[in-house]
This record gives sequence, C-alpha cells and structure tokens, in this order.
Amino acid sequence: MFPPRSQLIAVIGSGNATPEQGLHAREVGRSIAEAGFTVICGGLTGVMSAACQGAQEDASSGPAPRTVAILPGNDPDAANPWSDVSIATGMGHARNLVIVLSARAVVAVGGESGTLSEIAHAWQEGRPIAAYLPAGGWSSRVAGECLDGKRSDRIEPIATLDELRVWLTRIAGPTPPPGSAK
Repeated sequence: MFPPRSQLIAVIGSGNATPEQGLHAREVGRSIAEAGFTVICGGLTGVMSAACQGAQEDASSGPAPRTVAILPGNDPDAANPWSDVSIATGMGHARNLVIVLSARAVVAVGGESGTLSEIAHAWQEGRPIAAYLPAGGWSSRVAGECLDGKRSDRIEPIATLDELRVWLTRIAGPTPPPGSAK
C-alpha cells in the first residue's frame, strides 16, 4: 500500500553533497522513517541517495514503502538503489514542484540552487519547511527566515535529530503503527 500524502516528508539537498552532508542526510532519512514517515525526494545522488539509504536502515517501518523517488528524467531505473518507488517524470528541474506538492512537509539538508528552488516552491505552496543546520548550504542560509509577506511563519532551524523528531510530530502529527489505517 502506498503511504498517504500526510506521511510523505520531502528531503531536499544537493546531488553533489559533501561526504559530511551525506552523513547528515542519512541521519535525517533514518529519523524520518523512525518517526513513521516516508521519505520523498529527487531520487538521484548526494543528499537524495543518502536520505533514502538512511530511511531504509529503519527496520521498524514495516512493509510499506520507506522511500519515493521523483526523477527528472524518463528512466525509472535511474533512481538510487535505496528507492522503493521511482517515478520518472521527464520534467527536469520542474520535478522539484512535484516533490514539494506531494509532501506534507520539507526538510532541507545543505543544498545548492536546486534546493533553493524547492525551498521557494515549498514556501509558495504553504508547506512547512525545516532547515537542518549542521549540513550548511542554502538550507542554513535561509533558516529562521520569513521569505516574504505571504506567510507569517519562518523556515524552522533544526540543529539536532531530536529537534527534527519534535518538529515532525508538531507539523504532521504522530503516525499510526505500520499496517494500521490512518
């Protein structure tokens, strides 16, 4: 069974992540899965691959998909090896909007210009956004900011995995145990 949108948490970040950012993304992905959510991302390398790998390391999630890859190209087999579901869009960077619209919330880990576009899409679409500070990049640069007057909230600065778990519960609510209906 495919998880409902309320259980999809987008992890965004650079496909050219540093090894340190990759470790942070892996921890973030694992924490999201441990909290009972499914990671949705761009499905390729760097932060995307590491977040999916981390989510797969949580064995408590049960048989439901732990990771969803929204790919820029036409080949569903281009997804990283930790993707349970891969969706080829043929949309290039436009797939960033699909990722954001499919998710309940967005966690930015580091990032470059593509990540910045996803943050902007999430902001415009009213999705809660967290910036994982230890990873640096654009996510850290916009942490705590209100991007414009369209919203009264701010991009949530997250310094630890415990803070991430608390934020996920606050914005998305607790998730049901694996196999139960929400």
